[in-house]
Amino acid sequence: MTNTPHFCHPGSLPKNLAPRFAVSAMGLLCLLLALAGCGGEKEAAHRPPAPVTTVQAKAMDTPVTIKAVGNVKASNSVTVKSRVDGHIMRIHFLDGDMLTAGQLLYTIDPETYIYTQRGAQASVASDRATAEYARKEYLRYKDLYDQNVISRDEYEVKLTAYETARKAMEADSAQVDIASRNVKFTQITSPINGMAGSTLLDEGNLVGADKDELVVIKTLAPADVQFSVPGFELPRIRAEYVDNQLTVLATPALSGAEPARGVLTFMDNWVNPDTGMINLKARFPNQDTALWPGQFVTIDLILSIRENAVRVPAQAVQRGPDGRYIFVVEDGKAKVRPVVPGLRVDEEVVIDSGLAAGETVVVEGMLRLFPDAPVAIKNAPPAPGTDANATKGQENS
Repeated sequence: MTNTPHFCHPGSLPKNLAPRFAVSAMGLLCLLLALAGCGGEKEAAHRPPAPVTTVQAKAMDTPVTIKAVGNVKASNSVTVKSRVDGHIMRIHFLDGDMLTAGQLLYTIDPETYIYTQRGAQASVASDRATAEYARKEYLRYKDLYDQNVISRDEYEVKLTAYETARKAMEADSAQVDIASRNVKFTQITSPINGMAGSTLLDEGNLVGADKDELVVIKTLAPADVQFSVPGFELPRIRAEYVDNQLTVLATPALSGAEPARGVLTFMDNWVNPDTGMINLKARFPNQDTALWPGQFVTIDLILSIRENAVRVPAQAVQRGPDGRYIFVVEDGKAKVRPVVPGLRVDEEVVIDSGLAAGETVVVEGMLRLFPDAPVAIKNAPPAPGTDANATKGQENS
């Protein structure tokens, strides 16, 4: 006969043992729940602080700007042409030279114009002799006329001959001036200070008067920058431009150079209805020639300066169901601080309200934070006597 194991139900126990079994089961259950509760409290009490990176909110003067993209233009650009016909005998500069006004650039063959000048001078000499003879005749006949020796008609003939000879001499003198000017034009000089481009015609080429382009000269210092901003910004610009000289910063794209500082010099008289943009222009001293004609630059048109504005990295500002907020660290714990962000300045944002300068703001590690969460600042300096390398190794682990 096989002995089959069986479990006794409390109801099958004798009446004197059933109450004792029930009390023992309840005690065991309570003991298990108590142990589980103690373990949870112990785990919560030993939860590690969340590692975060922080910065100090800073107060600094912040410009209120309008950003745009501009194009650098030479403040003066001249295309040099010849004013006379002829062959280029010599070029007196090199491509890319810095030129000064009046500097000799080209020599055009002057031979033809020198001969023309000499011919005009000879004509003037002949006219001068003719005019001098006519003047003497006129004076002699005038005396005779005053003595009533000759008629008035004879007197007026000599007077007309003298006036004609004198006017002919003046006309030929003008031709001498024209010929002399043409001889001068065979020496082509720079009309402005600036940098020469590449010569477009070489020595020996035949050029036509006011036809062929020889070289383009551009003034690099000062330089102008043209840019456009949305038309809805016009009231803000006009409100400041009327009373103040607005500063403009220009930074060459992708160069990493310091921005050049200039002033707004021109605001167009209309907003383009096709684009909704208004054209502006600023002038820069550009003594270091950091701005180059044709170059694209980033423009910051400064309208005003906000003094002691509180700024934090833009990544510190979070968006929640009740608006924007920032985590600040107080007494080793994270606190939620509702804020009102304002002006964006590069990678930072101005906090209009809700934050004071000097407060510790979390910029990395926000995903593990909640109100009053313990935090460990990763960028905090190590405690005195602590090996910095060991501390860094613990963080990495």
